[in-house]
Amino acid sequence: MQNNIYLSNTYQYEVETKLVNQGHDDEGSWVALEENIFHPQGGGQPADTAWVNEFSVRIKKQLNGLIVAYLPEGATFNTEDRVIAKVDSEKRQRYAALHTAGHLLNWELRHFGWMAQKGHHFPDESRVEFTMMENQVTPFEELDSAKIEGIINESLQSARKVDIKQNGEMRISYIDQTEEMPCGGTHVATLDSICHFSIKSMKFKKGTLRISYDAQHAIA
Repeated sequence: MQNNIYLSNTYQYEVETKLVNQGHDDEGSWVALEENIFHPQGGGQPADTAWVNEFSVRIKKQLNGLIVAYLPEGATFNTEDRVIAKVDSEKRQRYAALHTAGHLLNWELRHFGWMAQKGHHFPDESRVEFTMMENQVTPFEELDSAKIEGIINESLQSARKVDIKQNGEMRISYIDQTEEMPCGGTHVATLDSICHFSIKSMKFKKGTLRISYDAQHAIA
C-alpha cells in the first residue's frame, strides 16, 4: 500500500522509507516507495525533480495508480532496502505557488463573468483558459489586466488558508472564502506564501480567454 504524502503535505521534501514494489517496462527499471513524497506530472502541473538516495529519478504515475520512480541505468535496490527519497524544494514551492495562484485567478475571474475551463501551471508558461458565463459578462475589451492583477495581489497579502481534504474518492482544494475545487496538485498552505503575481498577457480568440501569468513562492 502506497501512502502519497504529497497529497496532504506540500512541504515535506524528504522521507526515509522502503520499497513496496519494483519492476521493469519499456521505459526502464522503476521502484515504488511506501511513503511517497513524489508528485507525478498531471492536473496541469509538472512532476517533481526527485532523487532516491543519490540517484536522480523520473517520476510517473502508472495506469494502476501506483507512483513510481524510474532509475538511471545500472541502479538497483533490494526489496528490503530502506532508502532516502528527496524532492527539489524550490521547484516544489514554485509549482505549488503557480497552482494555487491559478485557482485564485479562476475564482476572481468569476466576478467578471468568466469561468475557467483548464489550467496549465508550468513555470514560464502558466495560463488559465476561460469561457464566458451566461450573465453579466465583462467583455474582453473592458477587462483591465492591471485591475485583475491588483485584486489577486491584494488577496495574496492575506493569510487565508488553503485547505486540502478528501471527499470520498475525490481530493478537494479550498482557498478560504472561495469555493471547493477538485484537484490533484500541490498547493501552498496560506495565500501569503505567494508573492510577485503578475499577468503576462490576456488574449481572446474563438470564444476563449487565455490569461498567462507568473507567481513566486515567498522565501521561507
